[in-house]
Amino acid sequence: MIFTQDPNNELNDILNSNSYSSVFVLADDNTKKHCLPLLNEAVLQKISGTLTVNAGEITKNIDTCIYLWNELNKRGADRHSLLINLGGGMITDLGGFVASTYKRGIHFLNLPTTMLAMIDAAIGGKNGINLGHMKNQVGVVNQPDELIVFPGFLKTLDRTNYLSGYAEALKHGLIKSKDAFQKTLNFANPDLESEQFLGFLRENMAIKEEIVSIDPYEKADRKALNFGHTIGHALEAISHKTGKPMLHGNAVAWGTIAELFISHKQHSLDITYLNQTTELVTKYFPEPVFTSEDVNDLMAIMQQDKKNFGKKIRFTLLRAPGKYVIDQIVSEKLIHESFKHLKSLCQS
Repeated sequence: MIFTQDPNNELNDILNSNSYSSVFVLADDNTKKHCLPLLNEAVLQKISGTLTVNAGEITKNIDTCIYLWNELNKRGADRHSLLINLGGGMITDLGGFVASTYKRGIHFLNLPTTMLAMIDAAIGGKNGINLGHMKNQVGVVNQPDELIVFPGFLKTLDRTNYLSGYAEALKHGLIKSKDAFQKTLNFANPDLESEQFLGFLRENMAIKEEIVSIDPYEKADRKALNFGHTIGHALEAISHKTGKPMLHGNAVAWGTIAELFISHKQHSLDITYLNQTTELVTKYFPEPVFTSEDVNDLMAIMQQDKKNFGKKIRFTLLRAPGKYVIDQIVSEKLIHESFKHLKSLCQS
């Protein structure tokens, strides 16, 4: 990973030192408008073409892949081509998958533009697409040639999208340590150019990097990164079905509350961490919209979670910050209680 204040220097070095046959950029409507112009002429003149897709999680599907594979083919991309994924988590997930499967694999690098992509989605080599409303059901694990993190892209984000990424930072803090969690609480409203924030950003990315280095294929410790996501993914999926889509991080924020609630009930997690997280999430994140009748659908979605085996829903839970336990089976009764808890917060 390269952490830089000028991505142009790094990109120029990479493009000059490798004999790529052609170079393409994958962007969405937003990053093409706001982020691509931040690349200088020396970089842009080396790019053979830009592939643009619609912004939003709904784009991360097999139809988009077919479109991109065909575009790469029409534009003469071969096994020595490079795809630069310029965007948030949707783009890095999608672009990594398209590159990994086109002609059995071409080069790609990630240039994340959102908080969520910088600290989470672009790190670790997971690439994939959604299957209907189910998150990341089809994919591969394949590392990019390089990951270039330029914090300046965060200035192009609106408040909502910053917070969506911040939810993943909160999760990282919880699975790392008490001190890391407490530090994370200070950056809900950061000065993006401050040394304190840049230091926090580096440290938070390092939490995921460390776990991935220990367990790149999610056999054990990497499952810690799923904390908040079993229920979070279900909330996100049902929001798309109801036509009121939640951003991924917003769903994870509320999923984190639910899974802290379960951790408190099942593993005696100190309620302080549930209360602190609840105070922050209810203050800054829009409420999930679901009814009591939706709970059965939410349970059905969780049954399709990738972490499951033996027809049991598997959770990552916490005994304390930094003390996670993986592959935890939770009773259906307690899962229902966690949804009732979320509804009580939304109604208050």
